[in-house]
Amino acid sequence: MQDGQDRAELQALRADEARPAPLVDAALFREIVKMQPFTSWTGLEIVRVEYGYVETRMTLRHDDMVQHHGFLHGGLIAFLADNVSAYAAATTIGDVLTAQFSVNYLSPGIGEAFVARGHVVKAGKRQVVTRADIFAANAGEEKLIAVASAVILPAGAAALDRPPAKSAG
Repeated sequence: MQDGQDRAELQALRADEARPAPLVDAALFREIVKMQPFTSWTGLEIVRVEYGYVETRMTLRHDDMVQHHGFLHGGLIAFLADNVSAYAAATTIGDVLTAQFSVNYLSPGIGEAFVARGHVVKAGKRQVVTRADIFAANAGEEKLIAVASAVILPAGAAALDRPPAKSAG
C-alpha cells in the first residue's frame, strides 16, 4: 500500500508543477473586493487561489443578510456562486464577465459562515465553463447547500484598472 501512496503523491506533485500560476492572484482579488462596494459590504474573504480554482468565505451577519425565516438570503448564495465562478475563470484568462449562471439550492443557508469553492471545468478562448459549490459552515463542519454552473467571458485587462463609477444619486 505504501508504494501506491508514494506513486499517488508523486503524481499529485507533478500535476502541481505542471499547473501554471494563476493570471489573477489572491492579492489582486483582495484589491478587487475592496473596489466593489457590494462585495466589500458582504465581507467576502479570499481564502485560496490556484490556477482554475478559488475558495472564498463570508461570515453571516444576522442583522442584514437573512431572509424572513432567518436563513442566508438566496441572493447572497447566488452572489457567492457568481463571484467564485468568475474568480476561478479569471485565474485562467484574466478579467472576466459572467454571461450566464444557474444555481440549484439544496438546503437552507443555516450557518455561521459560508464557503464557496469554484473551479474551471473547461477554459477556451471565448468562454470558460465553471462549477461552484456553496457550503454552510457551522462549528467546523460544512454542509453543501447549493451548486452552480456558469459561463464566463473574457472582458479585457482594461477593466481591472478602472474603479467602479460613482452613482449620481
